Amino acid sequence: MVTSTHPNSRIWADAHVHIYDCYDLEEFLDAALKNFNATAKKSGYSQAETALMFLTETSQDHYFQKLIHLTQKDENSDPSLKNWNLFKTEENCSVYAKHSTGQGIFIFAGRQIVTAENLEVLALLTAEEFAEGLPIETTIQQVISNGGIPVLPWGFGKWMGERGTIINRLLEQKESFPLFLGDNGGRPTFWSQPIYFKQAQAKGFKILPGTDPLPFASESWRPGSFGFALQGTIDPNKPGYSIKQILLDPNTQLQSYGTQETPLRFIRNQIAMQVVKRMRKKG
Repeated sequence: MVTSTHPNSRIWADAHVHIYDCYDLEEFLDAALKNFNATAKKSGYSQAETALMFLTETSQDHYFQKLIHLTQKDENSDPSLKNWNLFKTEENCSVYAKHSTGQGIFIFAGRQIVTAENLEVLALLTAEEFAEGLPIETTIQQVISNGGIPVLPWGFGKWMGERGTIINRLLEQKESFPLFLGDNGGRPTFWSQPIYFKQAQAKGFKILPGTDPLPFASESWRPGSFGFALQGTIDPNKPGYSIKQILLDPNTQLQSYGTQETPLRFIRNQIAMQVVKRMRKKG
């Protein structure tokens, strides 16, 4: 057992996480734990008893496999990890990062998939790879078939026009398949809550917030700072299965936390991302 079970405890989660090669893993984990604890203390808890991070890796990124590699005995003495050890669970989609203080964070595998409509679908709680460029309904069904949870993440300018019509259509199919929407900490303070969030909540959809850090070393401090809290019991041996059942339970109540991006930082990040995209195309 990687950690003890805390029955019906408060759970803190970040539903949109990337770990990029430009991040220092030790600093990344330290920052995430610090952010989870800070949020827990604001709510009257001494610390974040149960913390979760959901990876949403692109087709070019495979950092979860590196985490699995670090759970191996010979690799767990990695000198870059001074205060952390990584442990396998009984699932192929989760690992447990344990700090020297005894606290820890469950980290789940997941993918970020671009569909034929140029919309994104997050596949949470699955270590499977998914083809890109397929119709969005097909992609959602494939995520479900592979045991994952499909999430439609908000993105700057991505839910407008024809693509907004597609989002609206999917929200009308609530009984067809389990589906979640995703908010992220990169949404600027001047950008009001998307109309589709209000529509989704009225229909009983859950919204899973997450940080969605960008591929810059300066972003490695963000995970854990924007997310949601809920009540439940996580089996430390099968944490992915546990949180999936909790999220799919229609009676589960989520409480979002964290602050949105400042206008200046949002504009700076948008410019920086355009530069990154141009460089990738040239490469």
